[in-house]
Amino acid sequence: MSDKDLKIIENIEKEISKIDKKENRIFFFVIDSKGHPSGSLEYIYNLALILKEEGYNVSMLHTEEEFVGVGAWLDERYANLPHYNVNKGEVGTSPSDLLFIPEIYSQVMNQTKHLPCKRVAILQNYNYLVEQMPYVAQWGDFGIMEGITNSDYQAAELNESFPYVKLRKVTPFISKLFGKTNEPRKMIVNVISKDQSNIKKIVKPFYWKYPMFKWVSFKELRNLSKEDFAKALREGAITIIVDEDTSFGYAALESIKSGAITMCKVPETELDWGSSEDGTLPNCCVWFNDYSTLHKQLASVVRSWIMDKVPAVLEEEGKKVLEKYSYDKTKGELLTYVNDTLGKRKKEMEELIIQIKAKKDEE
Repeated sequence: MSDKDLKIIENIEKEISKIDKKENRIFFFVIDSKGHPSGSLEYIYNLALILKEEGYNVSMLHTEEEFVGVGAWLDERYANLPHYNVNKGEVGTSPSDLLFIPEIYSQVMNQTKHLPCKRVAILQNYNYLVEQMPYVAQWGDFGIMEGITNSDYQAAELNESFPYVKLRKVTPFISKLFGKTNEPRKMIVNVISKDQSNIKKIVKPFYWKYPMFKWVSFKELRNLSKEDFAKALREGAITIIVDEDTSFGYAALESIKSGAITMCKVPETELDWGSSEDGTLPNCCVWFNDYSTLHKQLASVVRSWIMDKVPAVLEEEGKKVLEKYSYDKTKGELLTYVNDTLGKRKKEMEELIIQIKAKKDEE
């Protein structure tokens, strides 16, 4: 066997050893939200932290000259994950590495198609994929044949366009920060919306139509740390959420887990947890389509709260929904996927060694 072949085999065996010892690297490409909370970004950081705490060599990649990070709204465990600017050439990849790329980074998928590592897409919002992909390109052109997703609905959307892409679901979890307390709740209506004009559409007409409820307080929840956000949800009796383009509905689940009466504007896309078996919207939330309807519903909910007659079905259905989104489930699905993927990668390398040796025997 030639020195060249021996060297190739030696290098492959080193990569196999890295996988066995968890010395290979697992990279997550992330956007910098500039200190603003983001459910989709938190999902990625949660995956990274789970793998880090399981002994994997995890790093976060970005392209920002001045990276702000998530320290202002997630705790230090997330902020302390190693971060590298790829534009500075701070990291390299090898065949035993994994690189996770979110759907918004079609350009990164294209730029990394010649890297030796295994690349895996992260699909959380099909609409972002549509916005970012060039008109005539698809994932296969970038060598992306595999991905993970947080939603069955998102997976179905992608498979209609790229049926050759194999997707594995890794279910999100709702943080332990969210939960009920024994403290009495205040008649505060927390409002969550990306568009501040929606706040005015909710609050002003409600006071005009129901002046007897001027004592009801409204609080806009925006740009809060996770702890402060959770505290506000625990304190307020009601949460109103306007997020029509959401692909998952994290805030609603966080509110439900906190024990607040949760009122949601019906989203444009179907949510995994946002429909019952018969196709109707689940009774874990009070749903509304327009603000005029919301004002009437909100007045009714306030009256029910005052009289301590909030329908028990809200809490009962909420518990059923939340059972699907536990930390243990997320961890189990993620570790199974990563172990399966690295196991296949290792097998491919072992087969390559066999092929090289067989080729020499034929000669």
